[in-house]
Amino acid sequence: MTWVRGQNRRPDLDPTKLPTAIDIAWSAGIYEGEGTVRMCGKKSKPQGLMAAVVQKDPELLYRLREWFGGAIQSSHNASNCYTWNICGDRARIFIALIHSFLTVRRKLQVSQTNALEFLGNQSPNGMSIEELQGRLIAFNEEKREALAEAHYRQRSLKLLPNVDTKGGQRTA
Repeated sequence: MTWVRGQNRRPDLDPTKLPTAIDIAWSAGIYEGEGTVRMCGKKSKPQGLMAAVVQKDPELLYRLREWFGGAIQSSHNASNCYTWNICGDRARIFIALIHSFLTVRRKLQVSQTNALEFLGNQSPNGMSIEELQGRLIAFNEEKREALAEAHYRQRSLKLLPNVDTKGGQRTA
């Protein structure tokens, strides 16, 4: 499975198997019982997305990693738990794939993170991994272009300090 952004890509976090519909439904059940999703980054401007599942036995987590990518970490305290973490675009694809199987409570948690923003916050029911990736690529490209345009406008205004930004007229 090819992942969306290539800049900070880590192939060691890529999935190694393609999940079946049953695998996705099973994963949704595991996530429903033990998972969490949250925004990462600065509190004033969170940008990243992270999904995680915690288990005492890592066997389930290895399956999740095979199908969706991510990493598994063991705790270094008395709980002896393992955590599967998946971040960024990989997390968005994972959440989109399992979304139709989640309870209303979990869907509400997902909606609070904007994990499905790349789909216009619509349900991804019936979409394949490839379709989801295509939508995510297009969304990221649109965001990148919008940011580049905003940056260009901001630089232009700094270069022309005598321009009234409301009317576009030079002031004396």
